[in-house]
Amino acid sequence: MTETRFRARSVSEIVDAAFQLYREDALQYIVVTAVAYAPWLILRLLFVPGVGLTPSAPTFGPTAVVTLVLSGLGTWVSFALMTAVIVRLGSDAYLGDPGPRDVGATMRELMPRIPAILIGGLYKYVLAMLGLLCLVFGALYVAARYFAVDAAIVLEGRGAWAALGRSSVLSKGRKRHILNTLILIWLIYFVLDIGVTLVGQMTGSTVILLVLATAFTIVAYPLIGLTEMLLYYDARIRGEGFDIELMARSLESGAAEA
Repeated sequence: MTETRFRARSVSEIVDAAFQLYREDALQYIVVTAVAYAPWLILRLLFVPGVGLTPSAPTFGPTAVVTLVLSGLGTWVSFALMTAVIVRLGSDAYLGDPGPRDVGATMRELMPRIPAILIGGLYKYVLAMLGLLCLVFGALYVAARYFAVDAAIVLEGRGAWAALGRSSVLSKGRKRHILNTLILIWLIYFVLDIGVTLVGQMTGSTVILLVLATAFTIVAYPLIGLTEMLLYYDARIRGEGFDIELMARSLESGAAEA
């Protein structure tokens, strides 16, 4: 990574930078999402009635309800882990860390922070649901205000509540820019997702549809995490002069080596 990356970017430039980071080491991001998410595909295929390989009846029995709840919780935890690791790996790549990035070691390092990410995510979800009472605008406001909660937890080591406050500070005066960026990356994601879903439905097989949807998530979801990470740094560059701080560090390091 060169210093020219450390500058404020437009909406399209941030999304383009996310694609660039993804292409530089796509395999590591795919491995992360596969390790975190694929086990729940297996669970659904084996045990969820009417979804995978299990007969559809009885669909609403106690076993089905318990399995669906466990599957939902597992997916929630999986996405928290995926996001945390993607943000960490993407941050290392963005900042130009020359050292090898060990996916397994990164996962183990970030596991203690998963509860904070889950709590922060739950808080955002509740606020977003309340925001829907104000039509869609309240939910969009929540998304923009708390866009950097995961990044603050992963990259700054903050707790859930401190991360919510940190994200609020970073979003001040920049919510429209943040929201436009999130809308663009999610729009790209959903359009591609619809295409994959249509292909799966054409096969007439629920199993194939589920496998294709999971494969798409594994391949495409890292772009969401990378975009959120880049938005976090973009907000710091705009509001805190983070690019100047990095340049100063680089100069100090060069002077020390000399």
